[in-house]
Amino acid sequence: MKGIHRTLGTAASRLAVGLALLAGAVAGGSQPVAADPVAPQAVRTVSYNACGASTCQNTVDSAQEWAVKFQSRMQAEGGPADVIALQELCAGQYEALEKLLVGYTSVRVGEQEPPGCVRWGGTSAKFGQAVFVKGAKADFSTHQALVNPGETKVSEQRWVACVKGPIGGRTTLACGTHLATSLPANGTPVMLDNMERWAAGAPALVTGDFNAVPSNAALKPVRAGLCATGPFAEADATDNKATAWATGVPVGYRLKYDHAFFGGRDFTGLKAKTADIDLTPGEDHKLLWAEAQPLERTAVHVPGDLTGDLCPDMLAVRKDDTLRLYPGTGRGTFGSPRVIGSGPEWNGAVVSHRGDWDGDGDEDVVARKGDQLLLHKNTGTGDLEAGVVMKVSETGWAHTTPVAAGDVDGDGSPDLVAKSSTGLWLHRGRVAADGGWLSYGAVRIGLEEWKDKEVLVPGDVTGDKKAELWARDTAGDIKQYSYDDAAKMLGTPGVVGNLPASSRVLGLSAGDGDGDGLSDLWYTTSTADLAFHPGGAAFTETGSVTVGTGGWGYFSHLG
Repeated sequence: MKGIHRTLGTAASRLAVGLALLAGAVAGGSQPVAADPVAPQAVRTVSYNACGASTCQNTVDSAQEWAVKFQSRMQAEGGPADVIALQELCAGQYEALEKLLVGYTSVRVGEQEPPGCVRWGGTSAKFGQAVFVKGAKADFSTHQALVNPGETKVSEQRWVACVKGPIGGRTTLACGTHLATSLPANGTPVMLDNMERWAAGAPALVTGDFNAVPSNAALKPVRAGLCATGPFAEADATDNKATAWATGVPVGYRLKYDHAFFGGRDFTGLKAKTADIDLTPGEDHKLLWAEAQPLERTAVHVPGDLTGDLCPDMLAVRKDDTLRLYPGTGRGTFGSPRVIGSGPEWNGAVVSHRGDWDGDGDEDVVARKGDQLLLHKNTGTGDLEAGVVMKVSETGWAHTTPVAAGDVDGDGSPDLVAKSSTGLWLHRGRVAADGGWLSYGAVRIGLEEWKDKEVLVPGDVTGDKKAELWARDTAGDIKQYSYDDAAKMLGTPGVVGNLPASSRVLGLSAGDGDGDGLSDLWYTTSTADLAFHPGGAAFTETGSVTVGTGGWGYFSHLG
């Protein structure tokens, strides 16, 4: 989805909806994919680790008494909640709460049966997680996945459980989770990959016990968010108050493990608080209450995005005469590829996709095939129309390497740079009235040594509304260049890293691939892997992460 536009409505209508919610009204449409039934309104979430079966277990109350106390104390702290996520919950507790929360839809996950769950009664002794959302069951779809499927001999399996439907008046994916330090990044990459698939461009939020303090690197991919939602914002990021602690340890050991994240393109006005609701001895966790106001998502264009999900994507020309599209995840990795071009014409093709060349709002693909330069218009999903010869004055592209670079000169139109034995040439673009692309006369902006450089196009790195160029020389030094409009040349470069060609073979600069606002690099390696080099520090071999294993030696070009 390119962008989701929501009408917020008048203040009066929002107030009326809010009063209806406080009165316990259930909002909803007839189908999960139906148009939003009411104007978006504030979304309230609660997360609580119930400690249903551990040494901090409540041994006084029955399941019914526990459920009544939980509901009462939850509402006393924050009012009725739209989303309630509970961790370490026994089946008896869940069933008692399900009866009490009339007008809610829920999903429950977990297969373990620890001895501690027996005391709660219920239909089983199972232990796990639950997510409740306010609304009729017919309006929602439920989703769940293990984030630790490889861990089979553990006391508690870790899940992400989500409900998708009209939450706060618009279709939203609401998730709860309980992650573990035994997993890579506590399991956040697996959680986010599943959320990306289930959200399918809709607003999203996730709350729960992440077993990670705010500074933990495991939360970095969470803060990057999902493709369409943009970076996740944390409701209580400014407080950093303790939400969990071990029974009997000094106050200084109390930690913040519970978090509430909301998609930054869809929510604003975030606030949160914690509360000791006194349901377990020593209170293993506090209740975390959070609220976010709806934000109308404006149209957003992300450089490098071909599929319309607002994450940059990768094109790869394989040596079997196919062009493959690898959809970006927004976390430095790519999803499963699909073939979007095949046949002898793609043999040795040079492809790039920075810029909307026909003015329809979608990035398009520029391809050099033989001695022709072709424009393949994007249908909006990453599928390509048949190529048309680009309207440029030059002919005979066989001995050049053209690269769609974005708006290099800052005039609002996409440009093309091309290196050859005579240097680096800038073809300043302008969109034609018939939707084609025209070029002003080519200007040489780099001398002959550019014939041996690898040209990379990171986009606007400096924030000056002009696209920069990165170039790797034969020594492996990567330098950053900006276009000097007055001199009609590239300015003095600065070194941004060193990646020797002996170990880093084919390069790609698709823009910001991990949602941190910085341009990144990807390289195939001498061992046929794909390495991700995040921006922010100098690009080096040691600063990379392997994001693709094996088979990357079969590609002739990335773009």
